[in-house]
Formats: sequence, structure tokens, C-alpha cells
Amino acid sequence: MESVLAVVVLLCCCMVETQTESEVDGLLRELTARVEKLESKPKVAFTASVRVSDEHYHLGPFDKYTTVVYKKVTTNIGEAYNPDTGVFTALVRGAYYFTFTCNVGNSGKANAALLKNGVNMAAVYETANPKPNIYHSGTNGVILDLVEGDKVYVVLWSGSCIFDNSRISMFSGYLLFPIDNK
Repeated sequence: MESVLAVVVLLCCCMVETQTESEVDGLLRELTARVEKLESKPKVAFTASVRVSDEHYHLGPFDKYTTVVYKKVTTNIGEAYNPDTGVFTALVRGAYYFTFTCNVGNSGKANAALLKNGVNMAAVYETANPKPNIYHSGTNGVILDLVEGDKVYVVLWSGSCIFDNSRISMFSGYLLFPIDNK
């Protein structure tokens, strides 16, 4: 899309008779550099769920806090999310958006947090409904300024558990825009 826009702008500029050939050449170089910069922006996005099969799946409770490993990957553009560890690693400095959902089902309570390098950035807490087959979930989202190598992941606090049966306990994130290190 940006390439098409650059060509249109260039054609419009070339039609203006007051432009000299060197001015048009300079404009062309500048537009080409801008298009190349736009097209080279990193692309990072992922979505994963706890569910690994069609069976009902309960994770927890645990005696200590535990990283949630979202094994069923729907999208992993840029390969920044590791489905073996449950950890997202920032590829570039930028503003990233993350969201996570924990469904407690009838298994107790879901008390979870999204951590950036071990620091709590967002949390959810939800308890099970005492009536059977009525599920409760908590969800939260946050925008984070990350640098290359920062780690983002979801943990269940001790005594907590989550439930999944149809991709309802999920973790997603994507790069909104990179930030220059200048």
C-alpha cells in the first residue's frame, strides 16, 4: 500500500512543471528511502491457547506460581512466542499490546498475572460459579514499551487453576509500532 502511495505522489510531483529534473530525482530518492523503511518494519503477532485437544483441560492448582504454557498456537508471526516455554521474547524495541484470558470453569479460582521480566504488569482474578456448567473468566490487556530481549509471560499464582475446552483461555500479543533507539 505504501509503495502505491509513493508512486502516486511521485507521478503528481513529476507533473508539476516547476520541478527540475534534479529536484524530481531527489524526491524520488527520498520517497524510495521512506518506502523501504516502511516495508522493512518488523512484523510480530501471536495468539495461543491452553487447549491442546478437544478434551476439557485443567491446568493447576500448583503449590507455587507457575508459568502458563499456551501450547496450541493459532498465529506466531515473527516466531517471538515460544509454545514450549509460554514466553514471548521481544524481537525489537517497540510498543506491544498483550491480552490474556483465564477461564476458571468449575475448578476453583483463577488468579493470574502477565509479567514483564518478572514484574507484574496486569492481573486477573475470578472464582468458579457454584452452579455446574457455568464458567467464569477474567481477561486483561496492557500496552508495554519493550526492548529487544524483554520477556513477557502469564503465571498462575499458587493454589490457582485455569480451564480450557474451546480456546477460551488464551494469550495474544502484537507489535503496535517499533521505537527507534535514537
